[in-house]
Amino acid sequence: MKVRRLRRGGTMGRCLSWGPVSIMVLGMGLHASKAHAQLIQQLFPSDVPGYATDMTGSVVTRQMMGQQSDGIGLGSWLLRPTASENVGYNTNTLGIPGSGSPAVQTSANVSANSRWRRHALGASVGMDDHRYPTQSIASYTNWHGSIGGSLNLGHDTLSAAFSHYQYHLSATNLGVYGVVYPVPYQVNDGRLTYTKTFGRFSLIPAFDYQDFSFGTAPGPISIDYGTISHKVETGSLTSRFAFSPGNSAVAVLRGSAAQYDAAIQASTNNYADGAGFVGVDFRSGQVWQYRLLVGGETRSFANGYSPSVSTPTFEVNVSWMPRRIDTVNLTAGRHLSDPETPFARNQVITDVRLQWDHELRHNVFLRAYGEFGESDSQSGMQVTGATATLGGNRLQKQIHFGGSVFWNIDRHVRASLTYNYVNNATSGGNVNYLNIPGRLSTFTSNTVLLGFSFSG
Repeated sequence: MKVRRLRRGGTMGRCLSWGPVSIMVLGMGLHASKAHAQLIQQLFPSDVPGYATDMTGSVVTRQMMGQQSDGIGLGSWLLRPTASENVGYNTNTLGIPGSGSPAVQTSANVSANSRWRRHALGASVGMDDHRYPTQSIASYTNWHGSIGGSLNLGHDTLSAAFSHYQYHLSATNLGVYGVVYPVPYQVNDGRLTYTKTFGRFSLIPAFDYQDFSFGTAPGPISIDYGTISHKVETGSLTSRFAFSPGNSAVAVLRGSAAQYDAAIQASTNNYADGAGFVGVDFRSGQVWQYRLLVGGETRSFANGYSPSVSTPTFEVNVSWMPRRIDTVNLTAGRHLSDPETPFARNQVITDVRLQWDHELRHNVFLRAYGEFGESDSQSGMQVTGATATLGGNRLQKQIHFGGSVFWNIDRHVRASLTYNYVNNATSGGNVNYLNIPGRLSTFTSNTVLLGFSFSG
């Protein structure tokens, strides 16, 4: 199982720093696909300095990371090769009736990290291939490469990282309208973060540059998505005060600007964005750990006639660990997202997920989850006063649930059995842009996969 999508234009994820470097929520190769459409934040590699991750939220993640192989030592470097193979069946690969197919998913990744005492340097490269034998047009291959490092400057830390991704939009993603066949896109992401520490107080300025380039979907009916290719520059300042080890208060100010590539009507999406958040980060507890961030975001467009959009935003992450072998995670968030098809200017994404992890045996783990995602699309030009209403022209809702069993055969081989269910319903607007027979506003998908993963 893997989180397959990245988020663009997320409210809190792009430059939010909970610690010395920017912390991203990652799919550690264990998570079921998220309901919300994610285009940048969920596939940053966890093993590259400059892209850090939080491993405290799940007993499955903690235990399985603790049981993984030690890697391959090469002097002052540590090499970690991994590969996986999953086979099964997907009842709906394209979001239209009759698009079920056997599924074969193959992935491979190799990372190299320094084992220096003070500074850090790392790189990662990987791919994942999705094959649907009876729906070959739904097949696609993703790949990525990343490099990053950090300098220990006494009490301060300087981190820098760069990633390149080649990925695809899917018709079954939340917030993706008018897509039938996988749409290729690539992302270049570069970031720089500096942490200045004054005792318990720290200031963390950060800068992030992202370049999104969208291509044309294959098939008899295709659309050129180049009109939503764009660049985003984001600067942020995070202040953090530590009450005690693991417990802090944070405040974040962030500003962004986006420029869409030169094309007919493309410049109408150029915008300037401002946001601010305050929150708490309490993760020292043995039974309860939680993070809460609340704030707001406003976006205005450069063309002068598109209405501005403003919305409250939040992020919640609560972990309850009543026993060492059980973890219950609640995650919820709301953010303003960039358009992911030419048919939407802005989207307000809301997502809530409840997940239970259980250690059945020392090497056998269970996971069950339920998730609700909603996309409120602002594709029209409706105005209420000087600000666009959030009612929008189109409302999409998705319900996900499923479960997994993981079996650590040994430190190098892991087996898994996974089931995922998705129900999608869209209301408002024309949901069948391409007039494809059988294209429905509501569809369901069931996926069953049996897999094995290998690590060096």
